Amino acid sequence: MPAAVYMEARRVQLAVCWVALLLIYLLGDVLRLYEKGQEAAVIDGKPMGQLQLLMAALLMLIPILMALGMVFLPQGVARWTGIICSLVLFIVNVFGVAGYSGLFDRVLIALSLLLNLFIVVWTWLW
Repeated sequence: MPAAVYMEARRVQLAVCWVALLLIYLLGDVLRLYEKGQEAAVIDGKPMGQLQLLMAALLMLIPILMALGMVFLPQGVARWTGIICSLVLFIVNVFGVAGYSGLFDRVLIALSLLLNLFIVVWTWLW
């Protein structure tokens, strides 16, 4: 396979990985809402404030922007941005895993952590 075709295929593969990661996050959020209702937006007994909701939204934007970035950014920028963003999300989820009590949450977090590691390796090898 010519190098240019390989590079373009890798872009698409990485973009799909980022979309899959976003869908795992969204699935967990939807199931959590279904399980807990309005209690899903409660942290330490207090309703989530606007700043907490904004931070959650910004974290969810990372995979969306990275899916676009993998396709449209120059390879070097996309490569390093992908590695850094995936590691940031990995760290955030590792520290947040203790806060999830549901089995489905833990399974989805484990899958997202594995996918984050895969994205780091696959992007590094690009």
